[in-house]
Amino acid sequence: MQTQRIGKGALRAMVAAIALVFAGGAAAQLEQEGGPQMELQQIQQRLAEAQEQALEANPGLQAQREELEELVIRKMEEAGYDPDASMDTLESVQGRMQDESLSDEERQQMLQDAQEAQQDLQEAQQVAMQDEEVRQAQQAFQDDLMDAMREEEPETDELIEDFQRIQQEMQGGMGGQQGEMAPQ
Repeated sequence: MQTQRIGKGALRAMVAAIALVFAGGAAAQLEQEGGPQMELQQIQQRLAEAQEQALEANPGLQAQREELEELVIRKMEEAGYDPDASMDTLESVQGRMQDESLSDEERQQMLQDAQEAQQDLQEAQQVAMQDEEVRQAQQAFQDDLMDAMREEEPETDELIEDFQRIQQEMQGGMGGQQGEMAPQ
C-alpha cells in the first residue's frame, strides 16, 4: 500500500518544511536580532525535547500520530494528489544535487522540479486539512500531545506563551506586516 511508503518520517518532514514557510517572516527578523533569536531557539529546543520525550514515553501517542499521517495521506490521494510522487521527486533532487558534475542549468531545473513538488505537497496538505475528519484527528492528537508534553515539561504552557510573545514583539518591530500572515 502506498500510504505505508511515505508515512513514517516523510510526512513529518514535509509538515516541518511547510511550517518553515509560515515562519519565514519571523526568520528574516531573527537574523537581525541576536537576543530574541537566541531566546526563541532555546525555547524551541526545550519544546522539541518535551515533545520527543512525550512521544517516547507514550507508544499510544506514537500510534495516534502514525494514524493521523496515514489519514492525511489518504485524504490527499482521495483529492487527486500523489504525495508519493512528490516525495520521490524531492528525495531524488536531494540525492542528485550532490553530483558535482551537474551543470548550472541542470541544477536550476532540479530546483524548479523540487519547488513544484513541494508546492503540490503544500496544496495537498491544505486540501486534506479542510477535511473535518482530519481536523478532528489533528486536534485530538494535538490535545493528547500537549497533555503528554505537560507531564514531561511542566512549563510547556509558559514556554509556548513566551515563544508567541517574542514572535509577536519581533513581528511588531517589522511594522506589524507579518502579524496578518501568522499560521492558523
